[in-house]
Amino acid sequence: MTAGTLLVIGLFVVLSCCTLVAPTRAEWLALALMIGAGIPHGSYDLRVARTKWRSAQLSQVSIVVCYLACVFSMSALCILTPLLGLSLFLVLSALHFAEGESQTLRISDRFGGVLFGLGAILLPIGLHLDQTEPYVEYFVPLQLFDSLRPLVSQSALFFTASIGLFLAFNLLKRCDVVATFERSVCLSAWILLPPLAGFAVWFIGRHSRQHIEVCQQLFKARYQELPLDFIVISLLAIMGLAPLTLLFDLSDINQLFAASICLIAGLTLPHMLVSHGIRSLANGEGKG
Repeated sequence: MTAGTLLVIGLFVVLSCCTLVAPTRAEWLALALMIGAGIPHGSYDLRVARTKWRSAQLSQVSIVVCYLACVFSMSALCILTPLLGLSLFLVLSALHFAEGESQTLRISDRFGGVLFGLGAILLPIGLHLDQTEPYVEYFVPLQLFDSLRPLVSQSALFFTASIGLFLAFNLLKRCDVVATFERSVCLSAWILLPPLAGFAVWFIGRHSRQHIEVCQQLFKARYQELPLDFIVISLLAIMGLAPLTLLFDLSDINQLFAASICLIAGLTLPHMLVSHGIRSLANGEGKG
């Protein structure tokens, strides 16, 4: 059993136990994990950008300026026009997650990537609408949220069934056994755990972990461990929550979630642009 699989199982077990004892504490823990362990997974972006666009002779300063401009613009959009910002963030996240789950160019793998990219967002929300509502209150007016309930709920049930059938097919064909097992645990988390806890099992256990693994593969000739600049960038990214205390009460989990979305949305846009095609880059394809 791989370390990644153990991480997925460990997250599921810990968050399940917390949910049984106190669901609210499980949600606090899940959100803390997403902030403390999820946000840093993009801290290789500067190195990836330099490797990816070195032939364009972009200076490090230019890359940093463009990256920060994307961060501030997207975060500002979420703060100033919350519904539009959240909608754009969810679309970008679905595309990014789908690419992350599509590990090869096979049609079946791409199909599975799309299923899980959408499912990672839709299922924690659509299967737990009552618990999700206060989280998104800042972004989605109550009347609109209520009007969307039937569509979101039915879509979540459809994707749950589709993902279940996809996993069952892969299990029968013995395709991607490790990925199928991990995805099964994540699907169970989306169904059984409250929204943040369920999402955290997948986001930390698969998405963030796999991205760091690919980055370490890309830089394996020079970097065997997490480098100092990765740690510094991670801390700076997390500290991005500090200015948001002017707008949000971070002692309230609903407002902390809203602030986290504003920050993570800002980080996701440039991260998505930088990390697009990173698997090919790590495998030595398309360099330069």
